[in-house]
Parts: sequence; structure tokens; C-alpha cells
Amino acid sequence: MVATLVSLRWRITVNALRNNIWATIGLILGAAMAAGMLAPLLAGAVALGRADAVTITTVLGAVGAVLSIGWMVVPLLFTGADATLDPRVIAAWTAPSRALTVGLAVAGACGLPGVITGLVLLLPALTWAVAGQAGAAVLALVLAPAALSTCVLLGRSVVVGAGLSSSRRGRDLLAFVGFFAVMAISLLPSLLNSLLDMERLDFGGLLGIARVLGLTPLGWALAAPGYLAQGKAAMAVLLAVGALALPLVLLPLWHRVVVRVMTGPAHARGHSHARRAHEAGGVDDGAAQPDVLPWQRRLARVSSGPTAAVAARCLRYWRTDPRYLIQVAVIIMLSLLFTGMIATNYDTMTSTSGDVTTVTFTGVDLTPGRAPGALFMVGPIIALLCGWMVHDDLAFDSTALWTHMAAGLPGRSDRLGRVLAVVTWQLPLLTALILIAGWLTGNWAQAPAYFGATLGVYGVALAWSSLTSVLLPYETNPPGESPMKSRTSGTAIVAGILQTLGFFAVATVSAPVLVLLVVVVTNKAWPWGWLVLAGGMLWGGGVAWGGVVLGGRQLDQRYAQVLATIRSWPGHDAA
Repeated sequence: MVATLVSLRWRITVNALRNNIWATIGLILGAAMAAGMLAPLLAGAVALGRADAVTITTVLGAVGAVLSIGWMVVPLLFTGADATLDPRVIAAWTAPSRALTVGLAVAGACGLPGVITGLVLLLPALTWAVAGQAGAAVLALVLAPAALSTCVLLGRSVVVGAGLSSSRRGRDLLAFVGFFAVMAISLLPSLLNSLLDMERLDFGGLLGIARVLGLTPLGWALAAPGYLAQGKAAMAVLLAVGALALPLVLLPLWHRVVVRVMTGPAHARGHSHARRAHEAGGVDDGAAQPDVLPWQRRLARVSSGPTAAVAARCLRYWRTDPRYLIQVAVIIMLSLLFTGMIATNYDTMTSTSGDVTTVTFTGVDLTPGRAPGALFMVGPIIALLCGWMVHDDLAFDSTALWTHMAAGLPGRSDRLGRVLAVVTWQLPLLTALILIAGWLTGNWAQAPAYFGATLGVYGVALAWSSLTSVLLPYETNPPGESPMKSRTSGTAIVAGILQTLGFFAVATVSAPVLVLLVVVVTNKAWPWGWLVLAGGMLWGGGVAWGGVVLGGRQLDQRYAQVLATIRSWPGHDAA
């Protein structure tokens, strides 16, 4: 059973790559990036081996805990990474069993994330070998499989179990709870930064947390060799036994998740609220349509009827669909997070008295009129995220996209309608961010320059989204599913790489406006900020329109191909 599932896992992955050249390129890039990361990790492992045993134990124990947490958090952030063999998919072909549970776990460990994690877990043995602790090195090798098993079992149980609720309200609640849990974890670096006493370079608070993480069950496997190196044999044996027993404890939990997923009631995906809203909000100009899409009548004043219908339907999604609502929450949370990061930064002040130089650190003041000018940078950053977040919008429509094909909707109307929908609420948000920054800093003369850069970046990001949602659609959860539920295509890592490349592409195309901003800021030529504002409006608007036109042409040619791609994803083939 195990060998069969491992073989099936790689056969599915190879077939997916064979049918998608972009997925193949993405996998090659991902493998290259992973190989590039191993070199500095190898150097770090060797360098760490020259430290004392207590420091090595503290660092490695914390690394083990962070790896386990990463297996739970990263798949939720990056579209259910490495979930090729999801129990939901194979429920129609076999019944749940212990052998199937073990096979699915082993197959999950044989993917690219599992291979990379396994290589990382071998580095502690190298560290202890460099430190001259042969016994600790051998113990680290013995416990490496247990650490990998803990990562896989814990991660798979959390990710696959994230969508167990059978009710729509329960799934939505689970999605929001999971989202805010992920956001809370993302704030940990800021919390850790506050624990450091930078004035005296005292990292005691951070080391204390690392030591605690190493003593948690998630860090036992990597911390145990350290206690052996310190001569604390009893503690090392206790942690080693616990690390070996932890996978045996997690295996029944994973089995329960597999059984519940494979035998639970099926979700009526085809009758979700979002699907009904889409089917009711087609592009026909029927008499009942204004009641379903109240914004269509208002938007029709500035656009054509079909474009207004698409925009009004998308606005309904932004108000009701949990997959969209989480993206709105992300933008709001990140706006607050970036502002908070500026507030927790430290400015250095150097004073010299005789032969003594004193360096003091002063916190940033966010009192209105006294905040730093760096606060204006929140606008361009959020603009990039706002425009980029609709880069896979067609996939969210699922198979309801057929209504556009049946109605003969021009691709340009589809592209322009989606852009109009997000501009309706995102442009006021971006304007508000610049105005708030001007109020907090008191530097209203800087506002035009930064607002111009914001508009330029936003237009380029919208153009990127208009093109990539047609050319590079990747799997999303179908309407009615929890947004935190794992995907099953097995190409989620590729999607993450393409998303990263998208940020660089947007930044590159936005270079003309950003260069103007840098020139104005460097020379403090704030009156020329009005030129940046005009340039940003023209550049962003022109590039956005170009993306709409080109994306529309591509959609006219690829309607059937995009729909076929969406139908091939699990859960998207409901009528």
C-alpha cells in the first residue's frame, strides 16, 4: 500500500507537470531555489558547530519546533502546499484503513517539501560532528526520521482537518479563525524584536523563548542530542524517548482525520451561495437582475451593461464570499501591521564626548504631526497587494464561468468589470492611507509624490492580474468550501513561486514611477511631487488599460481552455 501510494503521488505530479509547461518551469525554479538555500544552511550548520553545547542545543531545539510549526502554517498560507493525495479525492476508490493512513503519511513525506525538510534535519548531525560530539551526532541521525514524521503527521492532520465542518457557517467561522491565527503567528517577529535589549545587545529574552521551544514536544528530537553533549544523559534519554513516541501518538490522530474526511457527508458545492449569486448575476439585462445586483444600475452610468454586470457581481462576492472576505481582512491587517512595524523600529542617535561615543535608540513617535515620513511607503506597498490579489479571480468563479461563454461576453468586458469592482473599494482605501500618513507626519507636501507612486504601482498590479488570471490560473477552493482547506492539485508550490515572480514583475514595470519618487525624495524636491502624481496616474492608468485589453484578447481565445482547466480541479466539476 505504501509503495503504491508513493508511486501514485509522483505519477500524478509528473502528469500535472507534463500538461503544464509553466508548472514545469516553476518546479525547476523551486528546485533551484531549494538547492540554493541548502548551501547557506550547510555553512550555518558548520559555523554553529563551533559554538558551545548550550547554545547549539538552544538553537537546534528552536529550529525543530519552528519546522513543525511551519508544516502547519505554510500550507495554509500557500494554497495547501503538497496535498497531492488528499483523502477526500480517493474516498470514492477505497475505504479508510490503517494501511491507507500510513501510506498517505509516507507519500506526503516523499514530496519536495518532505525531501527538503529531511535534508535540513540531517544538518544537526553535521553540527554535532563539527563540535566533536560523536554521540550527539549519532543520536541526531537516529532522531531525524522521528522529527520528519512529526512534521508530516502534524502538518497533514491540521491542513486536511481544516475543512471538516459540514455546515457553511461552520466552515466560514473556521476559515476566519484560522486566518487570524495565521496573522497572529506572522506578528511573532515584531514580538520577538521587542524582547531584545538592543541598547546592551542583550538577547536573553530571545534565547529564553528559543530554550522553551526546544523543550516543547515539537523540539524534542533536535534538542535531545544537545543534552547528551552536555553530559545530561537522563534528560537526553527522556527527550529522545518522547521524540520517538510522538509520531506514534500523532498517527491515531491522523487516522481519525482520514476516516472523518473519507466517510463524512459530502458538501453540496454546486448549490453554494456564491454559485447561485453568479448564476443569478449573469450578463443578461433581465428585469430581475437589478434586485440581485443593486450596484449594476450605478456602475452602468460609467461603463457598458455587460461590464457593469460583471463588476456588480464581483462586488457581491467581495461582500459575501469568505474567500474574498479573507483577502479584505488581509489588506486591513497588513496596513495595520506595516504601520506598527514603523512604530516599533528604532532610530539611532550618536553623541561623542571626549573619547567616548554613545549610541542611543529612540522609538518612533506616531503622534499626529510627528510621525516619520516612511509612513507614506505603506501606500505603495498596499497598492501592490491590492492590485495583485485578483490575479486568480477567474479560478474563484469555478465552472460558473460557462455563463460568460454562453452569453458571448467579450473578454475585455470581463477584465474591465473585475478591475472596476476592485477599484470601487480599493482606490478609496489607498487614498485614505495617504491622507492618514499626511495627517500623522504633518508633511502634506510629500503626499502628492507618494500618492503618484501608489497609483502607478496599483495600475501595474491590476494589469498583471488581468493577464495572469487568464494565462496562469491555478487551483483554488471551489465556492462554498472553507478558504483554509487544503488544495489537491499538487502544484501549489509552483503557484507560490509564480506569485513571488509576480511581485518582482510588478516592481520592475513600476520602475519609471518609482525612480521619479526616489529622485524627488532624495533631493527633497517636494514641489515636483505633483509631476510624480501626474506621471503615476498616466503610467498606472495606461498600463492597467493595456492589461485589460491584452487580457481580454487572451480570454476570448482561451475561454474553453480556462474552463477545462478549472473543471479538472477536484471539487470544481459540480454542475
